[in-house]
Amino acid sequence: MSASFVSFDELRGRIRAAVEAAELPAGAPPVYVIRNLFGTVGISVSDEFEDDETLRDALDRLAVELHRRLGAHGRPAERLLLWVWPDLLEVLGAASQEIRPGVFLAERLKVCGDWWSLNGQRREGRAPRYTLYSVKGGLGRSTTVAALAWHLARHGENVLAVDLDLESPGLGPMLFEKAARPRFGVSDWFVEELVGQGELLLPDMVANPAWAADLPGTVWVAPAQGRDPGEYLAKLGRASMATASDPWTARLERLLERLEVRLEPTVVLLDSRSGFHDIGAAAVTDIGAEALLFAVDSPATWTGYRVLFEHWKALGLASRIRDRLSLVSGVTPETGTDRYLTQFHEKARHLVRDGLYESDAGGDESAADQASNGAAERDALHDPLVIHWSRALANGAALRSLDESVVTPAYGPFLRRFDRLHQGMGGPAIRRTGLGAVRAG
Repeated sequence: MSASFVSFDELRGRIRAAVEAAELPAGAPPVYVIRNLFGTVGISVSDEFEDDETLRDALDRLAVELHRRLGAHGRPAERLLLWVWPDLLEVLGAASQEIRPGVFLAERLKVCGDWWSLNGQRREGRAPRYTLYSVKGGLGRSTTVAALAWHLARHGENVLAVDLDLESPGLGPMLFEKAARPRFGVSDWFVEELVGQGELLLPDMVANPAWAADLPGTVWVAPAQGRDPGEYLAKLGRASMATASDPWTARLERLLERLEVRLEPTVVLLDSRSGFHDIGAAAVTDIGAEALLFAVDSPATWTGYRVLFEHWKALGLASRIRDRLSLVSGVTPETGTDRYLTQFHEKARHLVRDGLYESDAGGDESAADQASNGAAERDALHDPLVIHWSRALANGAALRSLDESVVTPAYGPFLRRFDRLHQGMGGPAIRRTGLGAVRAG
């Protein structure tokens, strides 16, 4: 390997060093160091300051330093600096981080940009939203959406369940025969909304599962696909379209608000796409939802969540989002359960402590210790909501005829824990009896 090789992972440190060496003047306007889609680096500054000779000289020094330090990820110094309209700089803010006072590292990304922001706030006085998310697929999120909707409606809640796993639709096929599905799906709305027709689809976007007919509450399901998927791949390629003025997160929020105004649910469940795609990012970070993070005790799971948690920590977002997260032990095995959960709990404790809390002496070390070792062990983030593997639910066929005999063996511990979480979000208190659970009051 060439001695001049500079890897992508080295860039952040080298950019910081270049900024320090350039000695930008005090009081300089914001400087954006931009990593573009190809991973090469440039500088952008508002053209309002283009006539400032002192600033121009300092930026020329910075361009030389970046070219010298970044290898193939740099550009010739004379092509590094771009003076731009102030409005264009606002577009960079969503995926940027201040790396030195007044200097921001901005990412131009094709995907994953929503993991850089945390815009959604808890929805005080409105129907709480819960996002069911996982870094790996196959952990039972869709099954859990159905079971949780059944449980909540059984206790009088009006539940809206939305399938956002557009690339691997689950709720529609699992819950309905084809003829019983709504005419349109979530994917149709995102495509038709691009040409101003989204509102026309809303009356034909939800259906009620047969098992919900006799429950005290109501369940509406908005599946990813409609009754006839049609040109689904062509629609899927357009469903996540976004512009600078109308990002995908804003479009998702608009869809949810339209459905909530129309149906008036008391709780909203979102079956998110797995992995690091922006659909999952938006559902976790930007719509004010509580996030249930599904996991199994495997290296792939812990590595994936460590990447995500440490990313939030590096951006200074960890302290703002950790109170909205809950880990879920999905498909907990039938045998060796106690040992499995002990191992899961210990690995989750380390993950949370190291990934979501500061460890320096002046930071949140005492809070991290309390969260992982202290009196608040019960219901702490690393103390998982437990779902037991169920043979009856394994192939999804039972989801069209849910009842207590199917749900309780797999979801009893999960639902007890969820009820406490939901009550804290303004949901009803559930009183447990020897015959099961009843809604208090």
